[in-house]
Amino acid sequence: MNFHSQVRRPAGVQGIMMARRMNANHRGMMEWALEHLDVSSISNVLDVGCGGGGPMSQLSRKASHARFTGLDLSGDMLRMTGKVNASVLKKGMLDRVRGSVSSLPFRDGSFDTVFACETTYFWPDLRENLRECRRVLADGGRMILVQEAWDSPKWRERNESWQKGFKMRFCSLEEYGSLLGEAGFADVSTVTEEEQGWFVTVAGTGGN
Repeated sequence: MNFHSQVRRPAGVQGIMMARRMNANHRGMMEWALEHLDVSSISNVLDVGCGGGGPMSQLSRKASHARFTGLDLSGDMLRMTGKVNASVLKKGMLDRVRGSVSSLPFRDGSFDTVFACETTYFWPDLRENLRECRRVLADGGRMILVQEAWDSPKWRERNESWQKGFKMRFCSLEEYGSLLGEAGFADVSTVTEEEQGWFVTVAGTGGN
């Protein structure tokens, strides 16, 4: 696999090296995002596209009472997630499942939180995939998106370069809100870090 493919779907030795780099590169963004998230009510989290497990590790340290399920297409990434989150795994609070966001292998309403960090750029059908995330959330649950880029004039040149190389899809913040609404989410709120280009979006399911 070439460099661009390893960003989309890390695998093998090169993929592990790439995932380590991404874990390090995303650490600051996750620290910032966690400052804007109330995780006190989180108890059962699905991490979609968990990759190398770095963002999950940071979230689990703040939500130490929560159970996590990491989902990824790559078995290598699931193994790495287990190593990076060894303490959570040892406590029996981490499951790892190989699968796709296109057809999540879970029953309706299985989780109170779906977490996705730096992964929706690569989802095959963002609208339908968000609907699938909504399906596995219980009423009163929420989806959390943490990402380092969105479609805006300030970042357009950079984004066009990434789109060409990595085949990434960038949406405006308004588009993300609209797609979440079409997928059945409500109460969508977004916080941005303008200098870095980061954002965190929380979308609720409604209900109690």
